[in-house]
Amino acid sequence: MGPKRKVGDAALNMVSQIPLPPSAYSEEGQRGAAPAAEKPKQAPRKSFSRRQVAYLKKMHTAGTIAFGAVMALGCFAGLLLFAHPSVSALENRQLTEFPEFNVGAFLDGSYLEQVALWYSDTYPFRDALVGANLDLHRAFGISPETQLIGGNRQSDQLPDTGEGEPLETEAEPEGPKREPRDHDISEPEVRQRAANIENQISDGIYVNGNAAYTLYYFDKGATKAYAQVINDAAKMLEGKADVYSIVLPTNGGVMLDDSVLASLGVPNQDQAIDYFYSCMDDAIITVPTFDTLYAHRDEYLYFRTDFHWTQLAAYYVYESFCQQKGIEPAPYFQWKQLSFGPYRGEYDQLVSNSSQLLADEVRVRVPAGAKTVQYWDDDMTLGEPSKASVVEDLTNAPPNSNFYGCFIGGNRALTYIENPTVTDGSSCLVIKDSFGNPLVSTMVDSYQYIWCVDFRFTHQKMMDLVEEHNIQDVIFENVLMFAGTYDCSDLLASIVYPNGYSME
Repeated sequence: MGPKRKVGDAALNMVSQIPLPPSAYSEEGQRGAAPAAEKPKQAPRKSFSRRQVAYLKKMHTAGTIAFGAVMALGCFAGLLLFAHPSVSALENRQLTEFPEFNVGAFLDGSYLEQVALWYSDTYPFRDALVGANLDLHRAFGISPETQLIGGNRQSDQLPDTGEGEPLETEAEPEGPKREPRDHDISEPEVRQRAANIENQISDGIYVNGNAAYTLYYFDKGATKAYAQVINDAAKMLEGKADVYSIVLPTNGGVMLDDSVLASLGVPNQDQAIDYFYSCMDDAIITVPTFDTLYAHRDEYLYFRTDFHWTQLAAYYVYESFCQQKGIEPAPYFQWKQLSFGPYRGEYDQLVSNSSQLLADEVRVRVPAGAKTVQYWDDDMTLGEPSKASVVEDLTNAPPNSNFYGCFIGGNRALTYIENPTVTDGSSCLVIKDSFGNPLVSTMVDSYQYIWCVDFRFTHQKMMDLVEEHNIQDVIFENVLMFAGTYDCSDLLASIVYPNGYSME
């Protein structure tokens, strides 16, 4: 055997060039690695014919144009300032007014917030859009358990006024001051200002189950303006008459839990009334109302279909008044009782799904002493007065009549009641809103002479009435939603101040 032959480089090169099967390579292309898994096959792409492609392009273009047209139309409508409504017929309320420009408000951002609030509340065709939304819900049988109507307002931060703490003195805000309201104004203007106050009723209604509730939005400036008028009245009446202040909570403040009120962005009304009273001078006798009513909140204090309170609630506040005055209240629960109904109040016209509200019953008691009321709708001339009952018997009235109007003849410019069973010469002047009607009906047996003016309609002057009729007590009664407005303080000013707007 011959010597072994050494493999040359040429032979090795020939071996390396022999092709191997794909399984011998890894994913990186190296021999000897584990075989790679096969990739899943992709589904074949769907192909469209030229006609289908043309159709899809056409529809895409049409959709883009339609969407752009709708957006352009909406933007154009939004820019039409003259098309923004000022009144909502659907919600029966004044809509948010365009804010007056103020440098300070602009710099702190509150001015732009108010502009945004105005824009969202007055968008063109809002009633048609809101109505269509409600109709759509009704078509699907949707009747929400809760509903908020209006309420497009922001409540000021309620100051924390602890008992006995003096109020801080604040600088006047920048910007134009409110013009004083003169007492000698035309009748249409009086009615318009009264209507502005009534709009507070529908600007924030919360429906929960079978009842509706009026919300209250705190306005610090309006609160201080109201208190200032009462303070000035007390100064003018010093040594002549005692001044009482009765600020009432709304049904929402008493009947709704604090957690619900907080979720709706409205303040605790107990604290709000405390702030009203803290702004008043010590000479004014303030009457506790919130705690008085809250202690009886499981009773029939407020109507379900109306923003007013019942005569029973008014009596509880009258008891609180008597405690402050130091007299015994009349024996309310011994009076003759009447009941009227069914009664459906103002909420019935304001709530879209009002059928879910449970009809009310007006339960009243008739005072034992005073029976007759004299009143004037036009108190500028004081002609022959009309007459009514302190509590009118409406037992035979048709269903759903205005049964709340049974008290002291309703909302009249000037009312006079004389009680023949009281002979001590006691007298009072009640400057009130519509909540004062049942209140006066409970207090008629505590005075011999009672004069009442509805601050929304009267042309009388406080000092003239006090001096002419030897008034001993002047009682200011207002519910929060009215008292917390500049219209209220302006109208009260026209009664309190001789010149109609200030003590100067």
